[in-house]
Amino acid sequence: MRMQCRTDRTAGLLAGAVRAGEIGVPTEQVELILDDWHQGLRACVVVEALLVRLAMRLDAGGVRWAVTKGSAIAHLDFPDPALRLFADVDVVIHPDDWAIALESLDGGQVRRPRTRSFIRQFGKGETLLIDDTEADLHLRFAVGRFGTLSTMEDCFRELDSFELAGRAIPALSAEYRLLHACFHATLGGNPGMRAYRDVAQLVSAQPHCVDEMWRVAERWRATAVVATALLSTWDVLQLRPDHPAFCRAREVRIGRTDRDALAVFASNSSFRGQARTTLSTLPWHQRPRFLWSAWQMSREAHS
Repeated sequence: MRMQCRTDRTAGLLAGAVRAGEIGVPTEQVELILDDWHQGLRACVVVEALLVRLAMRLDAGGVRWAVTKGSAIAHLDFPDPALRLFADVDVVIHPDDWAIALESLDGGQVRRPRTRSFIRQFGKGETLLIDDTEADLHLRFAVGRFGTLSTMEDCFRELDSFELAGRAIPALSAEYRLLHACFHATLGGNPGMRAYRDVAQLVSAQPHCVDEMWRVAERWRATAVVATALLSTWDVLQLRPDHPAFCRAREVRIGRTDRDALAVFASNSSFRGQARTTLSTLPWHQRPRFLWSAWQMSREAHS
């Protein structure tokens, strides 16, 4: 159980349940469980120190950005931020500010022109190594069909925030945090228990955002992603089947094209396979350009 919790970054939830007497464990295990939690918290401190530094650099460049996933969910959706552990920084960049964000954060790193051109048009984002810690910059919530259909500018209409080191940190609003959690649970490549934990926590802690999240999903043609995430969450965590979010997910009818795209991600297909699901979103005359761009990126990556 300890190993699984460390892998899924749920050691905080386990420690909280043990301290509250909700889970009984042998006395000799209690100290080990708390030590796992404290190690995770130390990692979170390192990550959030990096986040503060990133905030300074992005703000100085005039970049529109917002935190998503780990730190944002910990501070805004859990009763105690210490219960939600994370290991990297995840930020969403406004599409119009993508180039300046990269310049602000990785000006000294090696340029990959074809790769970056592909990412700008069709990709999910980039992972940068800054001060030995990963920072994931998201241009979209996913690669492939569902990422390409999204309108990421929507995320910046209204933001939440939380404070770190006396600095206001912008974060996605609750409906977009939940939508991203659903994308991660469905399209994240075997994300583990932590993805379902986030979906369940957001639905529970922010019930007012669920209807708006569905409306966004409909605009983005991503209801199949959301329904799959909710159904999987309820199945894995054995939650009450009469919950409105679960009931609504059961009513979603997934068309063949969406079903085929979901199957690609469910099979843990390669990046190339996932990216090729973009083809169904493009007019016929644009598909050769997409395939050419993907081939060039592949050549650059292996050169």
